[in-house]
Amino acid sequence: MTISSASSIDTGERKIMTNDGISVSPEELRAAAGAADAVSQDLQMPIATAKRDIEAAGAAMKSWHIGPDMQRVAHDWGTALDKLSKRIGGGDPDSAASRLRRTADGHEFNEDITAQSFQVR
Repeated sequence: MTISSASSIDTGERKIMTNDGISVSPEELRAAAGAADAVSQDLQMPIATAKRDIEAAGAAMKSWHIGPDMQRVAHDWGTALDKLSKRIGGGDPDSAASRLRRTADGHEFNEDITAQSFQVR
């Protein structure tokens, strides 16, 4: 998204309509969605490593007084980290990446419908 004082911006491919200086670029929204997917993918290995390490620590301390707490922490953190990754990107329809793509699609659809209303028939 870019800030501009113009009422429309010509990107070469299509004009981006602005409202009070704020423009919405479906291409930029899709690029942001791709970045969110990449972040989510990049988190997979560190999350798996963290879960494995904390679970191993919990198992190693099982007989200690702190052992059950360590195992519970491992489970809770593992679940939280998995949810975080899914909320950022991937195929989950509620992820930030999916929402950015739907916003881009909706914006383009609305622009096309609005443009059609002004065409001479």
